[in-house]
Amino acid sequence: MPVLSPTTGLHEMLALLTSQLHPEANQKEDLVFLREVFSERSLSYLMKIHVRLRQFQLQSPTPVFHSASCLAEDI
Repeated sequence: MPVLSPTTGLHEMLALLTSQLHPEANQKEDLVFLREVFSERSLSYLMKIHVRLRQFQLQSPTPVFHSASCLAEDI
């Protein structure tokens, strides 16, 4: 199984997940693999972050200060 690090992004982690599933593989091995992946704390944290960012994005936030957009562009 590929090594997951705390810096592995959601996209990379899901790509690793799908790359490890093979139709000809033993179903028991797939279940063990999925349990290992979904029991990783980093996946849980990434999913929470993803959900929060998605909720924030759907709120269509506006800058608190007029200069905030300029600051964001500078950053």
